[in-house]
Amino acid sequence: MKKEQKPGNDKEQKTIVSVVTPFGEGGIGKIVVSGHDALSIVNKVFQGKGIADLREAASHKLYYGYIHLGGQRIDEVIVHIMRQRDSFTGKDEVEINCHGGIRVLMAIYECLKSTGAEGSPWALLLSQSLENNKIDLIQKEALQEIVQARTKLGVKVLLDQHAGALSAALRKGLNIIEGIRQSLHKNDAYHTTAVHPHPSGGGKAMNLSYQPLSGKRELDNQPLNTIHSSREEMSGGVAWPDEYDTSVSVLTDHINNLLKTASFGMALTTPQVLVILGKPNVGKSTIINTILGEERMLVHHEPGTTRDYVSEFIAVDGIPFELVDTAGMRDTGDMLEAMSVEITQEQLRRADKVIAVFDNSRPLDREDEAILDALHSWLTSKTSGDLPRKANTSSVIPIVNKCDLPAQLDRLRIESALQQPLCCLSALNKEGFDDLNRMLVQEFDAGYKPTRPLVFNERQYRLLAEAAILLKQAQGYLITKNETSKTLCVIDKLQDIFTACLKGAT
Repeated sequence: MKKEQKPGNDKEQKTIVSVVTPFGEGGIGKIVVSGHDALSIVNKVFQGKGIADLREAASHKLYYGYIHLGGQRIDEVIVHIMRQRDSFTGKDEVEINCHGGIRVLMAIYECLKSTGAEGSPWALLLSQSLENNKIDLIQKEALQEIVQARTKLGVKVLLDQHAGALSAALRKGLNIIEGIRQSLHKNDAYHTTAVHPHPSGGGKAMNLSYQPLSGKRELDNQPLNTIHSSREEMSGGVAWPDEYDTSVSVLTDHINNLLKTASFGMALTTPQVLVILGKPNVGKSTIINTILGEERMLVHHEPGTTRDYVSEFIAVDGIPFELVDTAGMRDTGDMLEAMSVEITQEQLRRADKVIAVFDNSRPLDREDEAILDALHSWLTSKTSGDLPRKANTSSVIPIVNKCDLPAQLDRLRIESALQQPLCCLSALNKEGFDDLNRMLVQEFDAGYKPTRPLVFNERQYRLLAEAAILLKQAQGYLITKNETSKTLCVIDKLQDIFTACLKGAT
């Protein structure tokens, strides 16, 4: 007998169908039906071999057959059944594996909609999984980023985060925060014991050992509840427990260590805009062509050949960049070229990194000085009003091109203005590009270790940065332990921040 649906929550009861493979030509396509009536809906249009009724199917079983509508076969398919307890979404789920052509996919998709499923984007499957506690928000975000990842390294790192690497680090942070709360109460208990000792002096000692939220917790391979204090109260000889001090220090380090990963993690999910800047005819287009390994840019001896910006995606040691070639920056009376210079300035404003190119065979001139001034203004605006995401970063990489020709350039002036070492190239001879690649990725941890937690989007970064600021601002009374009410307020806020990072705003 079919179970009757409970009225009231339409969102909870609806069954959705989503195409989860990209549209286009392909060998295999996949459509997912998820919800209370998933098995019943697919059963109406599925003719299987070895099974008469999909509603009787076992979980995690594959069944071969055909999708049909009105007696006409649409495609040969394999369906994968996953019951609510086993599925990704936390609801009954049917995966339909069919041929990958767009016409076949859409025919099956429309067929399932006609039999009761509601058409939805695949992201709604992630929302169902999140709502049913199959994944947390970090894992959802990682899966969304995986489908857009531009490098193998990006996929590898995001799969680790989807598997729970960052989520586990955030839960560890929540455990540390709870340890601070309990240690604070323990400090109060020690004060009470010292001031108001047990009348008989022979009562049982208070059980003040710290218990984590769940499971065994170790920090730096040493449980907090095994650390003992050597300090004593002046009068009663009662030792202060220093789990509190250790926990505050460990939490600070934990947050800072996660923030340090943001540069690498966010570079993988949001390719950095890498603008090549320089006066006309310094060899920017030749450099681009050498990096790309093809004649993508028009190269000519006449200045001003490049009139518009052109962008391409590249990867250096697994780190993606959007490489932007721009028109040369110069004073000009030509209206078209003046417009090109304005476009260059627009691209500079959106840049994360700049390759500034100078000509080794020509003396530094007014146009070069204007570029140095523009870079100084850009660096000032780039670093104001934001927290640094990385240490030892090189936002500007100064390149001296045409190093195969006799030197006429004042290199010391460039190094002094930009406070960065120069990279010497001969784009024509394809020399020096290994050094350029090294400088592009030197700030990132190229030696990624599997399962390492990484902050990989702006939302996560902002929340953890907020926690770091809060800890720093509250450091005075966190250390003195004299402001219990303020300290508890900070602990509550920190717990809310970590929870929001893990599960989203409530």
